[in-house]
Amino acid sequence: MLHGIITEQKESKSPLEDAQTNIVCVLGTVPTFLLGKDFKTLNTPIPIRNYGDIANYAGVNLKEYTMYDALETIMDESGGATIYMINVFDEEKHKVSVSQKSVSATSNMIELEGGIISLTLKNGDSVGVEGSDYELIQDGNICKIILLSDSFKSAGNLTCSYDRADLTKVTAADFVGTVGNDGTKSGAKAIVNVSQLYGDDVNIIIAPSYSSIPAVRSALCGIAEEIKARVYVDVPQGTSVNAAVQGRIAGDVDLKCSSRNCYMAMPWVKRYNSYLDETLLRPISPVLAGLRVKLNKTRNIAKSIDNTKSSTIKGLEFPVEFVLNKENTESNALNGAGIATVINYKGTYRIWGVRNCSYPSSTDFKTCDSVVDVANFIEKTIEQGSFECVGENITKSFIDAIIEQINAKFNTWRNPEDAIIYDGRAYYDESLNPAEELAKFKLKIPYEFCPLSTIEQLTYRSFVNINIMNKALNE
Repeated sequence: MLHGIITEQKESKSPLEDAQTNIVCVLGTVPTFLLGKDFKTLNTPIPIRNYGDIANYAGVNLKEYTMYDALETIMDESGGATIYMINVFDEEKHKVSVSQKSVSATSNMIELEGGIISLTLKNGDSVGVEGSDYELIQDGNICKIILLSDSFKSAGNLTCSYDRADLTKVTAADFVGTVGNDGTKSGAKAIVNVSQLYGDDVNIIIAPSYSSIPAVRSALCGIAEEIKARVYVDVPQGTSVNAAVQGRIAGDVDLKCSSRNCYMAMPWVKRYNSYLDETLLRPISPVLAGLRVKLNKTRNIAKSIDNTKSSTIKGLEFPVEFVLNKENTESNALNGAGIATVINYKGTYRIWGVRNCSYPSSTDFKTCDSVVDVANFIEKTIEQGSFECVGENITKSFIDAIIEQINAKFNTWRNPEDAIIYDGRAYYDESLNPAEELAKFKLKIPYEFCPLSTIEQLTYRSFVNINIMNKALNE
């Protein structure tokens, strides 16, 4: 017992924590037939935090599959990132079956085309046992069957039946995804599972190569609108500058998109593939995702990806005409259509483009990619930081506390040393909160802010002043 007085301290509201800015989600294809059973995944987000995770869950960098290249490129460009991969390649669906194929061995070895998912090898009616009668070795490009037992070695002819991966059966629908009757999500629909499974909020989304398909692009943009994320999308390989510009309105190549959260870029770029030891044409979206993460870490969310140097691009699908002070160029034609590009400036490859896909159908301030990124970041920070407010009583002191908390964060965001806005404020507006609405348990707190602007065009005014000559000669 206590015969006296106790003072209980109430917890004060903690400052708002910044929303996450470096969580990437990659949708792609993985050669799962090369993986161990414990590392095969399908339509579920898997965290990738280092190069070891890439090897475990993405296999090897086969050029027909998109995941390994994307993960490695993001890691290389960013210097380290938290990535969630969602594999959509399904061994049960994306395959072709070969039955009772007659084969013969040379030096106790049989060669088949790569991508073998399952194999049955027979010597007459005798079914071979892997590990005893034969050993299966494949690297994705070729499959080798090494005969081990004497009975199989001495057989003149063997028969084999197998399922082989067929990427032509991977469709836009696999990337768009579905939600089953039991709530199971696939493809892009599974992106929202990242927060529920791991507590991370995805803010960068890519689907290398496949994002050039209109249905996939539309699905990714729809999800990005919901979760306030940035989508980097590709243009189909082989698209010319003129076709791309026409395709933004109407043309043979459908590039129509007006989402502020979508950033489109071309052409495809050359990257070195260490597994194949060759330089290949690859989609640009992983480069953009990696550079965005790097900028968020080394600068801040307000720095546009425009004029950022890439460390992984070794060449372009075709050179894009660029002259720094000339308007009528291919780079400006693309930028004018809301498509970013890559320029070669004095031996360095740089991303070139300020505008998102809402341009040119819209020409306002939010056509700038970094403006939208800052807006999404601020809105998510305030939303997530206000989670504890739900369920509290509506009182003047509580409203004042919310506004004070948000304004304190705005003061931080406008700090000249690391500013992302010019200014911002939250305030209470009685007209938005009549008694009828408050009685319905609804409270509205407006706030306003202005992200930093970005230089797209810099103009100098030069004068040849002959009076300077007289001054110099008379000194």
